Amino acid sequence: MNKLKKVLLFAAALLFVSVSTSFAATVVEKDDFTYKIKGDWQIQLRQDPGVDQELDVEYDDLELKNSIEYKIDDNLSAFGQLDFGFKNAADKDDDPHLEEAYVGISYQDFSLSVGKMGNAADEFGVEAAYEEPIAEDIFDEVTTLDGDDVIKGEAKIADMVTVVVTHELSSESETSGNEEFTDVFVGAEVIDGLEISAVYQTYEDDILTPTQDVTAYGVGVMYDAKVVALGVDYSVAEDDLAPLMDQSFLNAVVIVPVGKAKIAAGYQMHEYDDVPANDVDAWYANVTYKLNKNVSTFAEIAETDEDGTDMGYLAGLRLKF
Repeated sequence: MNKLKKVLLFAAALLFVSVSTSFAATVVEKDDFTYKIKGDWQIQLRQDPGVDQELDVEYDDLELKNSIEYKIDDNLSAFGQLDFGFKNAADKDDDPHLEEAYVGISYQDFSLSVGKMGNAADEFGVEAAYEEPIAEDIFDEVTTLDGDDVIKGEAKIADMVTVVVTHELSSESETSGNEEFTDVFVGAEVIDGLEISAVYQTYEDDILTPTQDVTAYGVGVMYDAKVVALGVDYSVAEDDLAPLMDQSFLNAVVIVPVGKAKIAAGYQMHEYDDVPANDVDAWYANVTYKLNKNVSTFAEIAETDEDGTDMGYLAGLRLKF
C-alpha cells in the first residue's frame, strides 16, 4: 500500500473514532462470574528519530484483553487473562500474537499468578513518552520486562506499599525456554503525592552469544503536586561475563496538566562505564488532549544526540474501552 493510501486510511480512522463513544465492555456478569473485554487501540503517523527515516502509519497498540474472574467467597477469587495483540498483523502482515496469558488466585490483598505476563521490573519507571527515543529503562534496554514462564506474587500492604516478585523458569527443554530471571519491585506512597520505588533483578540468558549473566537494579521517585508532576529514575546493569558492557540509564520527566490536555517533557541518558563512545542522550516532549475519558489525541517530538540523526515526530489517536 503506498504512502498516500495509508495517510487517507489513517485520516478516515481518526474521523470514525473521534465521533464514536467508548464504553466498558462487561460481556457477562452473573452470580459470582464476570467476563470483560478491554481494548487499547493506538494508531499514529510517525517518523522515527534517526538517519534518513521516513513518515509511516504505525500501529502502536492494537490489543484486545479478555479477563475473567470467579468470586469463590468474600476474600478468595480466581482470575485469568488472555491479551491478543494485532500490531504485527497490521504493520508486517503477520499473524496476531499472544501478549499475555495467565491464571491466578487472589486472597484479600495478595495474589499469585502463573503464565505469560510482565515481570516485577515492568512496574518500575517514570518515563512518559509515547515512543521512547532510547528505551524505557535499563531493564527494557538490557534484560527484559516480561516472560513466557512466569510465576508472579503481588501484595499490597496498608494501601501504601506494593510488593511484586516474579521468577521466570528457564525451561530449556521447552520451546518457550530462552532466559531465566528473578526480580523484586517495591513501591510506596510515602506521603500524599510522593511515590518512591526500587527494583532488583538477576537475569541469565544462555542462548545469546555471548551469554548474559546480569544483575540490574534501579530506584525512582515521582511527586505529583497536582499542578505539576516531577519524576526521576536511575537504573544500572552489571554483566558478570562482560564487564565492559556495564551500563546505566537515567530518566527525568515533568508533566503538566492543562484542562483536558496534558503536557510532558523528558530527558534520557544511557551511559556505558567503559565505552563512552556508545553513550546516548535523548529528549522528548508530547501533548495529550482528551476528547473524553477513553479517547485522546496526541503529538510528540523526540531527538537523540547520535551523529547524523534527525528529529522524530508523531501524531495520532488512542481509543480505550
